[in-house]
Amino acid sequence: MNILFGIHKPDSGYLKVFGSDVSFKSPLDAIENNIGMVHQHFMLIDDFTVLENVILGDEITKSNGISIDFKKAGIELNEIIDKYDLGLDINKLISEISIGQQQKVEILKLLYRRSEILIFDEPTAVLSPVEVEHFFKIINSFKADGKTIIFITHKLNEVKHISDRVSVLRKGNLVYEADNNNDLNISDLSLAIVGDMNDIQTPKNRTSLTVFNDVLKLSDIDLTVNEVKVLDNFDLTLTEGEIHGICGVEGNGQSEIIDIIFGLQINYKGYYEKLDSGRISLVPDDRKRKGFIKEFNIGENISLKGANINFLFDKKINDISKKIISKNDVRVSDIGSPMSELSGGNQQKVIFARETESDNKILLLVHPTRGVDINATSYIHSQIIEQRNNGKAILIISSDLDELISLSDRLSVLYKGKILKTYYRSEFANFIRSESEIDFETDPEFMEKLGKLMTGIIDE
Repeated sequence: MNILFGIHKPDSGYLKVFGSDVSFKSPLDAIENNIGMVHQHFMLIDDFTVLENVILGDEITKSNGISIDFKKAGIELNEIIDKYDLGLDINKLISEISIGQQQKVEILKLLYRRSEILIFDEPTAVLSPVEVEHFFKIINSFKADGKTIIFITHKLNEVKHISDRVSVLRKGNLVYEADNNNDLNISDLSLAIVGDMNDIQTPKNRTSLTVFNDVLKLSDIDLTVNEVKVLDNFDLTLTEGEIHGICGVEGNGQSEIIDIIFGLQINYKGYYEKLDSGRISLVPDDRKRKGFIKEFNIGENISLKGANINFLFDKKINDISKKIISKNDVRVSDIGSPMSELSGGNQQKVIFARETESDNKILLLVHPTRGVDINATSYIHSQIIEQRNNGKAILIISSDLDELISLSDRLSVLYKGKILKTYYRSEFANFIRSESEIDFETDPEFMEKLGKLMTGIIDE
């Protein structure tokens, strides 16, 4: 969608819009070709009014060609608002209106620019059920006007309810299509989403599981953000010597679980009990924004975790760098190079080393191998198993099902902030041909169940 909207330029291939070949250098080119996009994270200025946000970059001027004709723009916007029952006050500041109304402002921006192809990225993720119902009415009115709507969602009930045609993308490939909603097979759709995933690589040196003590419990957790329930009666227990994996389509409460455990979110109801006095280690989802300081070198980033390190002692920092580089096979041209010069895989190795060197009992891993190469992935997986064998309580949240199935002792399926089902390893890894081998095949029936649960379908 970012290619279609001119944000990214494709390496190869072509685009046809209304039968004509096009090449977009920017979103402005896409807009001029009557394409509009409502992003999952809204592009609005809080201190501007609805009117100012909508006309920004496409202002109507008075006869002098200089002054903005706010009155004429307001009349045009109110006509659109009335036609599609958007219920907006164009004089309100964005900071004064709800999330649902902000989404309508984004829609109004598209209509103001006379878009005929409308792209919606997870449009219902921030809406209450009542708002979703009203949003679908707006979508149907667009359809009646002959507009083309691209609707990106992971909610199968919404797919079935609103779509005329359905496509499934997985790892950049088109893996499933239904040209008629009546032909939509939910089982085929759910399996296409997760894939068959045969011959999953599972790390070696996994010792027999010995259950130790529980170290952390979340019980009956409810969390509402912007009037949308994000976590719903959520329960989680982390245990020494065990890897607990959580799978689910992104945006179902995963980041909020981490925020609560790590103390970044306190406005929840329910009980959070930490049974171990030690600190918690976190490998975050976005290493560049949350994992390190790009201008610091390896030793300096490692030392961020230690309160007693004096940054004036360069030799101490260098010794730390040498130790991490040697122990974790970090590839770096110079020991003093900033983290920004390392590859993604080597950056992730450094972050992982910092969090595990702390020897904390609880280890939170969010997409631990996202964006790293095969060799770095293999290394990180082996280190996760080693930490588990050493008695750490590990929580892994990942969109990579191969990763979760190969590593987890328990695997929970998260949907709309609720755990729908938890599987123990014996239930999904009893297809291992031999404990000494590193490959196992997954049961297609299990994968189908997993795919359905990830999209909210519970089989009796």
